[in-house]
Order: sequence, then structure tokens, then C-alpha cells
Amino acid sequence: MISALILACSAGTATGAAPTDATAPEQTTGGTSYYVDCSAGNDAKSGTSAGTAWRTLQKVNSVVFHPGDKILFRKGSTCQGELVPQGSGSDKKPIAVGSYGSGARPKLVASDARAAVYLHNVEGWEIRGLDISDPGGNVTDPRTGIYVELTDFGVGSHYVFDDNYVHDVAGCDCTNPGQPGGGIVFNATGSGKVTSFSGITVTDNTLRDVSGIGIGTSSLWARRALYPSGPGSAYGPDTGIVVERNHLSRLGGDGINITNGQHAMIQHNTVEGFGLKATTDHAGIWAWNSDYTTMQYNTIGGGDAGTFGAFAFDVDGADVGDLYQYNVSHDNSGLMLICSVEGLPSDKPTIRYNISQNDRDVSGGVIILACTKQTNISIYGNTVYAPTADTMWWNISPDTPLVANNIFVGKPGGSAFKDTTSTFTGNLYQNISSVPADAQRVVGDPKLVDPGSATSIDDAAGYKLKKSSPALGSGVRLPQDAARDFFGNRVPAAHPNMGAYQGPGM
Repeated sequence: MISALILACSAGTATGAAPTDATAPEQTTGGTSYYVDCSAGNDAKSGTSAGTAWRTLQKVNSVVFHPGDKILFRKGSTCQGELVPQGSGSDKKPIAVGSYGSGARPKLVASDARAAVYLHNVEGWEIRGLDISDPGGNVTDPRTGIYVELTDFGVGSHYVFDDNYVHDVAGCDCTNPGQPGGGIVFNATGSGKVTSFSGITVTDNTLRDVSGIGIGTSSLWARRALYPSGPGSAYGPDTGIVVERNHLSRLGGDGINITNGQHAMIQHNTVEGFGLKATTDHAGIWAWNSDYTTMQYNTIGGGDAGTFGAFAFDVDGADVGDLYQYNVSHDNSGLMLICSVEGLPSDKPTIRYNISQNDRDVSGGVIILACTKQTNISIYGNTVYAPTADTMWWNISPDTPLVANNIFVGKPGGSAFKDTTSTFTGNLYQNISSVPADAQRVVGDPKLVDPGSATSIDDAAGYKLKKSSPALGSGVRLPQDAARDFFGNRVPAAHPNMGAYQGPGM
């Protein structure tokens, strides 16, 4: 759970129609194809052809499937209940769930169940092209669209969820690692055998109206030197995690969270509207107890958690090497929270070449550093345009980050900087009422091409610089700098620009 700022330190919505194109499973060698038609099938038949299709999910749940098998639901049909299949596939011969026929993608509709699709102690599964929902009136218990739980299993491998529409999932804003709720969730539980995941691929899914987290991993096997108070008796790292090209909107809690991840890749996702049922602080994308998580090319917007923070990003407890780069954050209650809990410091987070537009300061600042000691923080090459923020920057921690080559544009009349410990060098400040000590600073108009015009990473050209910009060539050299900027321009070895744009000027 994101550290609650108050407790730990005293922490455009998509409304389009549902996608209709369904995708059949990829071809596998061997195995049997089973057909399910929940409107006209017959459970007494073999299920091995469209003409002998089964009718109910109960029948599907009664069968133990084997590597290479396929479960195909008829397009245009609706299946009521929960899919709780048995059996495991493998990396080379997964069990594939998909569709057949023509029309809209098949619907799996649970009714206030723990999960609409529940994979328990199985591996080697691929699910594509389904419409999955779990509506109901329950707001106190966890509910999930697709829930993968491994209990005292060891290492489970190969989970591919692609091109599904997961929506209207009821339940609570639950972040407890024992019982998380949300859209697509992986959870390692138990107490007898160290358990984790290897090979998670979540791509091109649409998630909407989910009460909890959008996409996430969770674990009761989280105890390690960095997290000595963590649940479980050992650490079960999750590897091979890829979460990309997903579109998430109207979420009750977080957007995407990785717990226990090792070198996870989170990229090209859109999160529009999160924290809408918040019972604590939330973030669009963040990691917990994870190492070297890369979060890039994402668009995060519409974070609104009421009196809680709804930050686009968060550097939280027991993380090493978080990398946030090439993202767009807009209209959230904050851009970045760097805040852990006592005894869980993080090390080497890097926040670079991101664009922040109209992020507010609901929790006290657009960028907040708070709570416990976190080391080797680098924040550089970002463009922050916050014309309504009273406070741009607030550091109430002992942290001493390097803050270099950024552009900070505050509100007319001035946004405050509150910081006595950070190292500021080579930044541009406009409409800042309390410019920090910065020997290489530029104070004035950065001459952005069209600030305020971005809605995603694809239309952020308004944050390039005009040829008359004082930010051109005015930054400081950073040995650890990225190779390229937000727009793909090479970052020069000497005399870089300030901000997310390293081109010659427009």
C-alpha cells in the first residue's frame, strides 16, 4: 500500500464503447479444442466441435485440461457464473482460452463473485479476446476480473492475458496483499512453500469501472533484507513481467502496481481516472518491494482521490532502481510522491524526461518528498507545467536528491518551493515565488511551443522549445544522463537543454 502521507509523515476518463474484435488463441501443437456455447450448447455432449459444444461454465470447471488444449467460447454468447478451470499447460504448450464464430466477443459475467476468472495453483494459461465482468453491490470485500492465485505452489510460469475487456468489477478498494481486488491481479499466498511468478504478459487489454487496482501483482512472500517486516518467511521474486499497451479507466484504486517484481517492464499504457473510491493514497503506476522496475511511455491522467493523494507516480518502500522516463502525467492531484515507511528505504530511483501538465497539489505539492530516508535520487530533464498549483515542490524528508535540468512553470503569482536539503542545479523557473538556491538557474519564460495542449504521449509537441527559449543549451552536464529525450532526440554530452526536449528549437 502506498504510504499514507498524513500517517507516515506526522501520503480525462475513457467512456468509449466496449471493444468488439475478439481474437482466437494462438496455435499450439497437440491438445484438444473444446467449444462452449452458453446459449445453445449441451453439457452432455463431447464439446470437441462447434456442433457438440458444452453449455455451462460448470461443465468447463469440471474438466482437467492438459498442455495444448483450447477452450473456445462462441462469439455473441453470454456465460453466467465463474470460470475456475483445472489443469496446467507449459511455456511451449499452454492452455489457450479464446473464441470462435462471428460477432461480439463472448461474455463471462459473474455476479458478486471473488473472481470472474479464477486460476488457482495452475500455470501455462493464455486468455484472449473475452468480455469479463463481475458486477454486484458488495463494496467491502475484494472482487477481481481475472485473478491468478498461487498458494504454496513454488514458481508458476507463463501467464498471457491479451486483448480482453475487463469491466464493471465490484468490491472494495483493497490493497491488502492477502486479498487484493481489481481488474487483473496476480497473488502469491500460503506459508509453507516460497511462491512466485515467472513470465507474466498483460497486453492490449481494456479495463474500465474496476473498484480496486487495475493491473497488479501481490505477494505474501515479501520478506527480505530491504523489507524485514514483510509478510511471509522469505522473498519470492516475480520475474519476466511485461505490462504494455493496456487502457485503464475509472478505477477505484491504483492503476498499475508491481510488488516483488524484478526488472518488470511497464510501458505504453494509458490510465485515465484512478483513486475514485480511495480509502488511502494511490498512484497511477508504482512499485513496492521491487528492483529495477522500468515505467516508460505511459499516459496517466485524471487521478482524483478526494482528500487523499492521487499521484501519477510513486517511489515507495523497499524499491531499488525505479526508472520513470518518457511519461506524460496530466490533471492528477500530483506528479510524484517519493515516500516510504519507516525501515523500508529505497535506493537509486530516477525520474527523467517526463512531462507534467496541470497536475495539482492536493496533498501539498506537485512533487513531494516525504517520510523516511531514500538515497541516490535523481530527478532531471522533466518539464512540469502546473499553472494552478500553490506549491510546486515540497520536501519534508531528509532526502537529498539531485534536481537538474528541469523546467518548472508555476501559477501566475507564484508557486512555492519548500526545500532545504535537495541539490538544485541548472533548472529553469517561471512563476515560482521562492526560487531555490541554484547557481546555474534560469528564471523566466521557457518559451514552450504550446503548453497545456497535451493529452497523451502522442500529442505532447507543445512542450518542445521555441528557438528563442533561454532553456536551449543552458543545462548542466550529467554523466548518468539518458541517451535520448522524451521526443527521441539525442541528449548532447555537453550543454543539454533544460526540460524534456533536447532538440534545436522550433
